[in-house]
Amino acid sequence: MTESPFPQPPEPLPSPAEPPAPQTPAPPALRLESPSPNTHNPSPQRRITAAAAVLLVLTGFLLLYSYPTEPEKYIPLAMGFIAAGVFLFLLTLFLKPSAAEIRHAASLKIPSRGAWIVTGVVLSILATVMMLAFLQFDRQNYIPVITMWFGAAVCYLTAFAGVLPARADLSSWWRMHWKECLAVGLITLLAAALRFYKLGEIPRTINGDEGWLGNIAISSIHSPYANPFSLWQNFGGLYLQTINLGMLFFGVSPFSLRLMPAIAGTLAIPALYLFARQIAGKRIAVLAVLLLAMSHTHLNFSRTVGVGYIQDTWLVPLELYLFLSALQKQSRLRAAAGGLLLGIHFSVYLTPQIFTGMLVVFCILVLLFFRKSFPKAGRIFAVFWGGLAIMLVPEAVFAALHPEDFFERLNLEGTLSSGWLTQQIQATGQSAVQVLVDRVTHAFLSLIYYPAIDYYGSLLPVLSLFTGVFFLIGVGISLWRTRSINHLLLNGYFWVGPLAIGLFSIPATADSYRVLMILPAAILLAAIGLDTILNSIGGDWGRNRATYSGVAAFLLISLFAFNMWTYFVDFAGKCRYGGDRQTRFASYLGRFMADVPPAETVYLLSDDIFRYGTHPSVDFLTGGRLITNLPDPIDAADPASGEILIASPDRIPELYAWIHEHPGGELEAFYDCDILFLLAYHVP
Repeated sequence: MTESPFPQPPEPLPSPAEPPAPQTPAPPALRLESPSPNTHNPSPQRRITAAAAVLLVLTGFLLLYSYPTEPEKYIPLAMGFIAAGVFLFLLTLFLKPSAAEIRHAASLKIPSRGAWIVTGVVLSILATVMMLAFLQFDRQNYIPVITMWFGAAVCYLTAFAGVLPARADLSSWWRMHWKECLAVGLITLLAAALRFYKLGEIPRTINGDEGWLGNIAISSIHSPYANPFSLWQNFGGLYLQTINLGMLFFGVSPFSLRLMPAIAGTLAIPALYLFARQIAGKRIAVLAVLLLAMSHTHLNFSRTVGVGYIQDTWLVPLELYLFLSALQKQSRLRAAAGGLLLGIHFSVYLTPQIFTGMLVVFCILVLLFFRKSFPKAGRIFAVFWGGLAIMLVPEAVFAALHPEDFFERLNLEGTLSSGWLTQQIQATGQSAVQVLVDRVTHAFLSLIYYPAIDYYGSLLPVLSLFTGVFFLIGVGISLWRTRSINHLLLNGYFWVGPLAIGLFSIPATADSYRVLMILPAAILLAAIGLDTILNSIGGDWGRNRATYSGVAAFLLISLFAFNMWTYFVDFAGKCRYGGDRQTRFASYLGRFMADVPPAETVYLLSDDIFRYGTHPSVDFLTGGRLITNLPDPIDAADPASGEILIASPDRIPELYAWIHEHPGGELEAFYDCDILFLLAYHVP
């Protein structure tokens, strides 16, 4: 071993022994109270007791929150509930069960499914009670009500949820279906691109009902539409609030107003795929969603908020998919989800009333004629209708208290309640049956014959030429296969539309947009017809896929070009949206005024046709800016410097003449399809 060249320090000498320090007892360590061992594995009785205790405390706070007046009456009652709940909950933590109780708890089995269902029912009832209390005292924030309501849905779903799939199962599922998911995802992206492209600019104008609905949606942060279960012309308060949510995020504009329809039009693609796949398989499902993605009618109504039926194009297919797949796969979870979704749909628009009736008839037919094939159908149906009932409680109570709101559309546009049927019988001399048969026929033909004028302005029917051919063949095929439960449901889905529209609604011109509720069914029938045609002409998918794919691609590309030309060129470029010159002028007026500073004084050279105050779209686009109508000559107003004069179409020459005498100001001109439509002059 080599000696180190550096000197080493001397080792320290051992110190003399020191007496040991006196041992002082350590201070007692702080001990945190650990929970009772009984709380780790509580018995069923303790779980129920704890849940009841929380419910009592919650009820007490609801009383405090919902009834701010008469404190001498409600505070003692509320504090009694709270004290009882807290005391009961403490008992579950600190009282130790006896040996007999432990043995009894081990033998007692309380089904957790029943507990979750009961909890869901209780939460739905609490949401209803809270809604009624909020209505009484004019509360504006209904988030606690919505939380309770959706909490009821979560509890009901939990009651039927099984063990979550393992990661290996999910990986295996993805390996099997990734191509399918990719195809549907790409088609959905195509649909989204078509529906969001220049959403606020095409169509250029905002029609009167769009502006009206937009103003109501903005007011949904206040009573009465702050209540998610309220109704305005059968538009649900919940739907109005989602429209307003878009405007809160993106500002008040045509884009934000139309955001929810565009989202609905995009969601319709995966929703229809799931339903079509369950009905007719993957190949036909792909054809169906391609046809829907490029549908010129679906494209139009995805870009306007005035028609609530666009929401049916994704909600109804998804509800029916969950319902049918639950029946065929014996899945109570899917049945629960389908019933809950249908219940939520009632807070969107009026059409779930129609499809609920259709499903009642379908369930009866299944129990009568398909019981051997589906021996557990009764249980599946019970779960589905139970989910609907839980979600429907608040809406049903509100409708019972406000029947005039629930039946408003039927009273205004119903064949019976409006008196229209009696008038038609007297005017035509036909029987009631003949009149109603004509209405049903008109509703059906609006798909393939009558032009889609209302809320669109197209000269074509809902289904374009080739799609209509495929559709008619698909109708025949599906009717022939009605003995199949899949086609029984598909036929019910489709035919309930013409029947309900024809028997219960007017005017006939509205049929072209009301059939939107069954457009996915019509598109699926067209896909079935197209697939059958391709197989019949020698393009059998199983033996000659190249021919099938080539002919299908040619037809679909042709349809895409035709539909895109129909909407973006023939419709959007022809200034037909809005229905009349007054509606279009109001939209141009609102768009111009949106950029005018609030302090400016604005005069509109008005007449009996064009004037401010006739169309809500102006108020929506301007935020309620004041515009002064000036029916008299311009000199009567004696406009001052900085004020603005706007000429309606028929008074543009008058304004030009005045400008000639008062030059130097800024002039702005707006054209509608190359026609001078609005002239604005900033007085110098």
